[in-house]
Amino acid sequence: MNEYIAAYAHVEPLLKDYDQKLQRYSELCNTAQQRDEKRGPINIKRLHSRYNAKVWRNNSELIELVRQVNEVTKKEASVIHDMASLPAEEQVQLRHDEFMPLAEQEHALRERLLLVGQRVSPQRATQ
Repeated sequence: MNEYIAAYAHVEPLLKDYDQKLQRYSELCNTAQQRDEKRGPINIKRLHSRYNAKVWRNNSELIELVRQVNEVTKKEASVIHDMASLPAEEQVQLRHDEFMPLAEQEHALRERLLLVGQRVSPQRATQ
């Protein structure tokens, strides 16, 4: 349990910074998508890069899944933080009752992220 507590103590401060960077990336992608949508059908940039609305949707889905994983990780860090102040036997119970369901949720989100990423990769290779 001490290893969990120590590991999440290192991760917890990074989560806020990661969240801010993810938000910035999301904003940049939205701006790029809006610019791409405003281009006319006859545009030199459109001729060189094949615009595909599906790619933008998949990118948005990836960003949303990453955001959800980050939110679950924040909850995990909070549970582990609370766990640090408890006696060992209560730590095990808290881990079982509160942390493990979050870990399962994170795992399911990462599985979805992997599937979406695999779906996007072939499309990006042709872009």
